[in-house]
Parts: sequence; structure tokens; C-alpha cells
Amino acid sequence: MAQEKSSSEKRTFRVAVCESPAELVPGSKRWRALVSAAKRSRADVLVLNEMPFGRWLASDEKRNDRLLAQSHKAHDKGMEALGALGVPIVVGSRARMNAGRSVNEGFLWTPETGVQATHTKQFFPNEKGYYEARWYERGEIRFRMAEVRGLRIGFMICTDIWFQEWARHYGRKGAHLIVVPRSTPKDSLPRWKIAITSAAIVSGCYVASSNRAGRDSRGQVFGGHGWIVDPTGKMLAETKPGRPIAVAKIDLSVTEAAKKEYPRYVDELRIEGGEERLAKRIARGAT
Repeated sequence: MAQEKSSSEKRTFRVAVCESPAELVPGSKRWRALVSAAKRSRADVLVLNEMPFGRWLASDEKRNDRLLAQSHKAHDKGMEALGALGVPIVVGSRARMNAGRSVNEGFLWTPETGVQATHTKQFFPNEKGYYEARWYERGEIRFRMAEVRGLRIGFMICTDIWFQEWARHYGRKGAHLIVVPRSTPKDSLPRWKIAITSAAIVSGCYVASSNRAGRDSRGQVFGGHGWIVDPTGKMLAETKPGRPIAVAKIDLSVTEAAKKEYPRYVDELRIEGGEERLAKRIARGAT
């Protein structure tokens, strides 16, 4: 017989997204403003943006190991400061070395467990302002789901979101929430909003995404705008200048029911021999 759920088990969570100022430094005026806004939000979960602490290194075409080490230290200090935010669950991504690789690593933090690695970014752009493929590598922790206090969370870091088969993967694994830390420019925001919305629809999950905002010391401008979208694609909350944190309540029963609805229940395409054989069949025009 299945064990009954405790009547006290938490089934709703207040999730907060943010548009965080570029080159965030714990203890700075901008950090204190974010801390104040986070505490006022009364959130259960706060989603930080992609690698929020220190410089955005990928604006430079050539990797510099000295600057990379500085970024790792900046994020180590940032991880030590997360408790000041006053939110019981904090998620985001950080720059660090992992098994000799420079990675962009998703993390989950709670006061009880500290920082836990969850997923490493797998897909990297290589263009002006975003030469990430030259600075970072794919890590071995890939699309692993985290669970905390009954909430199952999937991670897709920025460009990962365009590979929506992984959103569907998380839905199949029973995730309630997919978090998408970003560092994206203003002119592409409409496209990113479409990607976030689509990920929610194909997965049956809530999707929450936070972004860098404003101009950094190198002159690069980030677009801000954090979003929370429900499994139907409805926008629940959005940040904007003057409101750096936005909050929405998510209901686990809603996302669990959504997994049984179209298009989530549609069977996966399975071809003997895997993706390579499927690619060859498509190239031949086979069906």
C-alpha cells in the first residue's frame, strides 16, 4: 500500500526571480539592495542569474587563466554570502574548476546543506560578447535533478534552454520546477521569453529564469527581466527596472497534473541504434 502523504507536507512554494546588477560583489551597495529586496519577497526559493559574481569574462575572445581564477574566487565568496539573502533555498550557477575543467556549474544552496553541485552547462555560444566556448568546458554533471523539501528542480543554464529535449527530459523525470540562470542582452529578450515559455509547455513544469541587468565595467549591457511561467505557458511574474525581484506561488499539484496532459504524454521517438542512426535515416529521407 502506498504511504499517505503527511498533511503538513509543503505543496506550494513562493519562487522569486531577479534581475541582478552586473559584477555583483557581496557587501557592496548593490548587493545590499538585492539582499533587502530578497528579504522583502518572503520567497521560499530564489533563482539567481548566471554566474552573478564578478566580471563577465566571455566578453574577451581569448581565455585568461588569471582572470578565470579571479572569477572562481569571486564566486567562492559569493557562495559564502548566500545566507544573507534570507531565503531558505537559493539556486543559480557559478564559475569553478571541476576535475580539471573550467565549468559553469549549477548549484543549490540551503542553510542545512550549504552549496551542492547540480548540473554543468553543456551548450556554449561563441560570438561577440559571448565567447563562452573559449572559457568554459562541458562538465560531467549533466541535467541532474535536485530535490529539496519535496520540490524537484531541474537546471538549464542559459543556452541550454534552446535544447528543449532536456526540458522534456526533466518533465519525464518528474521535475516540478526548471530554473534557467541567464546573462543575456536586451535585444534578444523576445526570443528568450519564447524559449522559456516553450520549455514550460513541453515539460509540464514551472520555469523560472533570472538575468543580469545593466552595463558592466567593460561596457557590455545585459537585458535584465526575470520570468516565471506556468506549465500552460502563462506568465506569472516578471521583473523590471525598479522591481529587481518578482515572486509567484507555484503549486506542485498543478505541475503533476500537467504531466498527464498534451503534449507531455506523447511517447518519445525511439530508434534502434540511437541518435546517430536516426540522423542517418533523416538524411536519407527515411521515416
